[in-house]
Amino acid sequence: MSRLVYGFFAVGLLFLTCATQAQTLATIRASHHFDCGTIQSVDYWNGEDIHGDLSALGGEICRAVAIAIQGDTDGLKVQVFPAEPEALSALKAGKIQLVVGISPSATVAMQYGVGFGPPVYFDSQRIMVAKESGIADLAGLRDKLICALDMSPPERTLRDELTWRQIPYGLQAHSEQGELDAAVAVRRCAAGTGMETRLVQSRANFHAQSSDFVLLPETLTLNPVVPAYRYGDQAFGLIVDWTVYALIEAEALGVTHDNVTEAAKREDMRATQLLGHDFATAQALGLARDWAAKVIAATGNYGEIFQRTTGHPYHLDRGLNALWTSGGLMASWPMK
Repeated sequence: MSRLVYGFFAVGLLFLTCATQAQTLATIRASHHFDCGTIQSVDYWNGEDIHGDLSALGGEICRAVAIAIQGDTDGLKVQVFPAEPEALSALKAGKIQLVVGISPSATVAMQYGVGFGPPVYFDSQRIMVAKESGIADLAGLRDKLICALDMSPPERTLRDELTWRQIPYGLQAHSEQGELDAAVAVRRCAAGTGMETRLVQSRANFHAQSSDFVLLPETLTLNPVVPAYRYGDQAFGLIVDWTVYALIEAEALGVTHDNVTEAAKREDMRATQLLGHDFATAQALGLARDWAAKVIAATGNYGEIFQRTTGHPYHLDRGLNALWTSGGLMASWPMK
């Protein structure tokens, strides 16, 4: 009997939690206030975060979601957190409704009670070398000294990958990102490894020497960066998801910040689905029929956001973050 009572209690608690979380969208609309978080990623190694600073990209996704829901950003407050655990704790406590910049995992989902949206960035482990080294690929690292953060996921991945490829190397382990960057900058080691976003952030901090360093072509891992919202908050979560898809679809259709007004006159099927003539998506999500057009007019499409926040500042090619039609991984679900 006690198990039966416990079972009913657990089910009731689940329904209560879902019902409470489902109020997020209504609360945002009633208060005209939306709290969104991004991750800045501090330079020291905290044992968990592996990505570089994608807070500018995350902030644009926050803006896009706010406009989708409210039509403007007047009530938007973007909070910047130094690391993922702090942001996720704030989300779990209800201090923010969304955080952009999370590394998704089953552990994170269960620990913080969150669901994940589609990737807004595909990060990957890379290796950075000085141009003058002449190293052009992983094979060129044979018997070279490589810098990595001590016992970090990139350090362990480096060991596994080069061992599998039978490439002997030396390891110089560092406990802080700043130490690693300095060692790479003064050529104390032949290469440094880490997430692409970390490496290009470090390279930018080399200032006059930044153009002296390049990334090897190989990618050792694939690590998506996603939005996270409280689990069970389906109505709000769907809006987050399809806002990201709308930005990607806009790029695929050539709809930009500058031409969205003219593009709204197009009669091809995908354009009418995206920009409001066919408003099935808007109706399903409970949004204004021209919600996507307003978002794109304010933020531009995904490619424009990428270039403004990440590509130009870090001198970074699209790579994995190009559209799937251009060899990347960015793809939209249907706008219907």
